[in-house]
Amino acid sequence: MNIKKIATGLLFLSVIGSAMAEEAYPPETQIASHKTRAQVIEELKQARANGEIISNDLYPVEVQHKSTVTRQAVKEELKQVDRSKSLDIGA
Repeated sequence: MNIKKIATGLLFLSVIGSAMAEEAYPPETQIASHKTRAQVIEELKQARANGEIISNDLYPVEVQHKSTVTRQAVKEELKQVDRSKSLDIGA
């Protein structure tokens, strides 16, 4: 009795597995490129120059942004904010 149940269960699983294996997932799609090989190579060179190409296992790419403000200007701004907060708290 138990062997019949196990055999029936295995048969059921094999039928379900084969039915699911018929259709490719995700469906295959045709890719149409609108760029020439030279354009792609030029974009690759530009991305390398900008440091946008991942050359190791780090993800996501952390792009270093150049600051337009000097360190001294940031310190001065922080001091002004501290002063204004101390005035707001005491009021």
